Amino acid sequence: MKSKETIIFDTYYDSEREKETREFLFEDYPDEWTSPEAIPEQRVLDEIELQNCELWEDITDCLASLLDEDCYLLTGYLGSWRGNLDGGKFIKSIDDFLDVTEHLNDIKIIDQNGHLIIEGSHHDGSDRYELKKLTRKGYELANKNYFANDRELHNTIMKTNFYSALPRFAKALYWYEQ
Repeated sequence: MKSKETIIFDTYYDSEREKETREFLFEDYPDEWTSPEAIPEQRVLDEIELQNCELWEDITDCLASLLDEDCYLLTGYLGSWRGNLDGGKFIKSIDDFLDVTEHLNDIKIIDQNGHLIIEGSHHDGSDRYELKKLTRKGYELANKNYFANDRELHNTIMKTNFYSALPRFAKALYWYEQ
């Protein structure tokens, strides 16, 4: 099977994106600069930040709709000065998701063949998580265990198709062609 990776959101620096943003600004404001390279760096960075904010609103709105419908489990690791710390959390709303990711300075959200991967960096290191949707049986198992923050419970749910399913988030986004 061919691997398909869709980058949904990415705030990491990318020279190609900077070049595209310069060209966009030069086309939209042709009288302000003599060339794309003449555009001040801060103006380019401000435009990239604006575009990121607008896209982030769209993504979190879509995520909020999905998270309000079902319960999810986020597992992975948090990078720290003591090394990577494994963990997991049941996600029942967009607020739960944002609580886990708000400390990230940069974030990348990827759909890899339906797997929703969240990668990010912060002052102590890098984080990497996967978000999966609980099936009815997965929800019942989590509920029976009081939605415990228990590694064994999380591993059982994440690794068993009867308990969790791929969110296939890229398909839920109206602006991505599938």
